[in-house]
Amino acid sequence: MDAQEVCLALNISKRSLQGYREYGIIPCSCIGGKYMYKESDLAKILIQKER
Repeated sequence: MDAQEVCLALNISKRSLQGYREYGIIPCSCIGGKYMYKESDLAKILIQKER
């Protein structure tokens, strides 16, 4: 997933996503200068958020 998709899924701003990425809250990979995120990692975060 790209940053836009993640922001929509988590209902956060791109700036918040950047902070989460910098603090290691949301793991990502940089491919060709673009940050990409695994859906499985986001699912884990959403499950933790519900608790």
